[in-house]
This record gives sequence, C-alpha cells and structure tokens, in this order.
Amino acid sequence: MAKLYYLQGRYTEAEPLYLQALEIFEERLEVNHPYAVKCRENLANLRDRLSPPQ
Repeated sequence: MAKLYYLQGRYTEAEPLYLQALEIFEERLEVNHPYAVKCRENLANLRDRLSPPQ
C-alpha cells in the first residue's frame, strides 16, 4: 500500500506505512535482509520527496 501511495504522490500517507513495514521486516527477519534494505531505500526516496529543495 505504501508503494501505491508513493506512486500516487500521497507521500504523507505512505510514510507511516513504510515505517511500519520496516519495523516488521527488521523485527521478524533481520536488519540486512533484502526486504528491509529495499524498504529503507524506499523510505529514503520518499523522504527526499518530502524535503524542500535547498
């Protein structure tokens, strides 16, 4: 759902879902599992979109 919101430009709605997914991946798998790594990358991309340009 987070990815869908991201693609729709609904960034503020996507962020908490990415955070929740990351928490689950890190808790149930491991910090360096590919799913956790990809989720962190997606979250970073999202936060880049949310940050005002400098």
